[in-house]
Amino acid sequence: MLESTHFFVFCLWLVGGFVSGVSGIGGAMVAVPIAALFIPMHELIPLSCILNVVMDGCIACMHFRHCQVSALWPMLAGSLPGALVGLYILQFVSGAVLQGGVGALLLYYIYWQRTFRVKEKHNESWSHGSAAGFGAGLLGTAISFDGPPVGAYGLYVGWSPRVFLGTLGVFFVIRGSMTCALQAGAGLYTPAVLDYALYGIPATMLGTLCAFPVVKHINQDMFQRVLLVIIALAGLMCLGRSAL
Repeated sequence: MLESTHFFVFCLWLVGGFVSGVSGIGGAMVAVPIAALFIPMHELIPLSCILNVVMDGCIACMHFRHCQVSALWPMLAGSLPGALVGLYILQFVSGAVLQGGVGALLLYYIYWQRTFRVKEKHNESWSHGSAAGFGAGLLGTAISFDGPPVGAYGLYVGWSPRVFLGTLGVFFVIRGSMTCALQAGAGLYTPAVLDYALYGIPATMLGTLCAFPVVKHINQDMFQRVLLVIIALAGLMCLGRSAL
């Protein structure tokens, strides 16, 4: 039976899928803080991890031929131990602390977007790649936001937009599948989580696919500004709720 919560899950990940389809990152950052108003964090994070894999799978399919395969290995090598640490955090940290962590990361993401500038391109390296992968594995498993560490690495080495989308899309699918396996093994996929996923999966696919025909006609600068404002408000909301 369709309930209001199912409707909100569908709408939020429809928007989240569209945001990720346009920008390659940020869909979960929009959907998760709002969904936290009516879904407990220990159900919401596993749900978001499932939907992130679907979302990233759509993006990876569209940009797969631009994937920088050599860059995947160090990131994936670092992501496994990061995911194990993230799983420990998710299991033993309270929902209020998790929500506060989400809020803090969202606000830091805004700061990073406004201040991080790459003055020159650098060569890919195992040390930097695996460090980025570790951060993505930890954050992706603990709070479902794996984009910032590897996004920063992609800018650091100077990937073109299509290489950026293709490489990170494939990485996120593999890393996200790893997280889903760990979370399933830990018994985090309750009937409620799977029930929400039945509504979130088609919404995510539809939102992501709807972005592709219109992405060339969107003013990217204006879109990014609006998105950053939404993410900032969501971050403040999460911090406020965690303090209650």
